[in-house]
Amino acid sequence: MKAVRWIFAGFLSSDQTTRSNSHLNLVPIILEHVVISQPSTDDIIVPSSITTSPCLSFIRNWLVEPAQAATLPSQKNVELLQQAMAAFYNQPPNYAMAQELLTQTIDVWKDQSVDELAALYRVRADCQMALLSPSQARDDYTKAIQLLQSPGGDKADPMELPTAFLGRARAIRSSSMLQLDQASSLKAAKDYQMSLRLSSREQWDTDSENEEDGAARNPYAAWEWGTALRNSGLYTQAAEVHALAGQSFDDIGDRARAVISRIDAGIDLAADASSGPNSKNKDESKSVLSKAIAQSKGVESRDVSLLQRVVAKEGEGRMALASILWSNPQERLTAEQELGEACIRLDQLELDATARNAKSATKGAASAAKLKFSIDDQPGAFDISCSRFKNRKFLTETLQWPASLQDNVQKLVNLGRK
Repeated sequence: MKAVRWIFAGFLSSDQTTRSNSHLNLVPIILEHVVISQPSTDDIIVPSSITTSPCLSFIRNWLVEPAQAATLPSQKNVELLQQAMAAFYNQPPNYAMAQELLTQTIDVWKDQSVDELAALYRVRADCQMALLSPSQARDDYTKAIQLLQSPGGDKADPMELPTAFLGRARAIRSSSMLQLDQASSLKAAKDYQMSLRLSSREQWDTDSENEEDGAARNPYAAWEWGTALRNSGLYTQAAEVHALAGQSFDDIGDRARAVISRIDAGIDLAADASSGPNSKNKDESKSVLSKAIAQSKGVESRDVSLLQRVVAKEGEGRMALASILWSNPQERLTAEQELGEACIRLDQLELDATARNAKSATKGAASAAKLKFSIDDQPGAFDISCSRFKNRKFLTETLQWPASLQDNVQKLVNLGRK
C-alpha cells in the first residue's frame, strides 16, 4: 500500500470529529495486505521538505494516472495539497486553515481523476464536521458520493464510499434542525445502512449479511443507525439494529456499550408498544428491558464517564419499563416499584458524580465543543434525573423519545407520585 494513501484515506478507523482513543469508531480492519487503524503522528505529517525529495514524483504518480487526467498536477498544486492535509492531520490540527487550503486545492484540482477529487471533498467534509458545520459537511459528503458513484469512481480506495455515506449520515443527525424530523432521520438511516453494507469484509449472499458484517466492524455506526431508525418511527427495525450493535460491542469485549445498546433496543420496543393498544411488542419490550437492566449491574470499566452513562441509561430503561407496566392496571404496583428504583439509581448517580468532582483537580474543566451523534454522547451524570422525565423538552430533545412513549411516562410520573 502506498504510504501517501494515508493522506486521503484519513483515519478510516476513527471518529471523524476527534483524534482521542476514547472515540474510536472502528476496530482495526484489514484490506488486502494493509491494516487500517489509527496511524501515529509520524505516519501522517507531511513536512515541507518532501517537496524536494524523490517522494514528490511518487505522490504525483499515485495521485493521477496519465490516462485519467487531462494534465498532471503541477508541483505547486501538489504542495498545496500537502499543506492542506498537514493542516488537517497534524497534531494539533488546524481545521480552519485546512478548510481554506482544501477549498483552494479543489478549485485547482478539477482536471484530475474523479476518485482523487472525491477524496478531497470527503476530507473537506470531515473538516466541516470538526468545525461544527454539519450542513456544509453534508453537501461535501454528497458531492463525494456522487463522484465516487460516477465513471472512474471505482478506482478510489474501497473505504472512501462507505466513509462518505457514514459521514453524511452523521452530518444529518448532527443538525439540530433536522435531528427530530422523520424524513431526514430516514435519509440518515439509509446512509448508515449503505455504509455498513459497503464496509463488509466479504461479499455475502444477502444485503442483511453484509450489514451485519459491517456492524461487526463498526458497532458505533450500528448503534447510530438504530437511533436514526427510532427517530424515523421504525421502532421494530430500530430494536433489531440496536440488538445487533449490542452483540457487536460484546464481540469486541465492550460490555458497557453492549448494555447501553440492549437497553436502547428495549426502549425501541417500548416505543412501539406505546404507539397502539394492541401492539405485539409490549411483552417483548418488558422482557428485553428487564434482561438488559439486570446486565447493567455487573458492568466494569476504568472509564468513569462511561460507567455513569450506563447508570443513566439504566435509569432511562427503568422509566420506559415502568411506563409500559403502568398501562396495565394489574401491573401498576410493579410500575411504581420500577419508578422508585429508577429515581434511586439516578439520585445515586448525581451524588457520586458530585463527590467525584469535589475531589477532582479538573473540576469545572470545559470540554471542547463537538457535534453529537455517538453512543458516547448519551446523557451521563448531571444530564438526567428523575424529575426531568416530567419535562417534555428533555424527553424530546435529550432522550429523543417519540411522543407516544412520552405520553406513557408522563402518566406514570404524574399519577405514580400521588
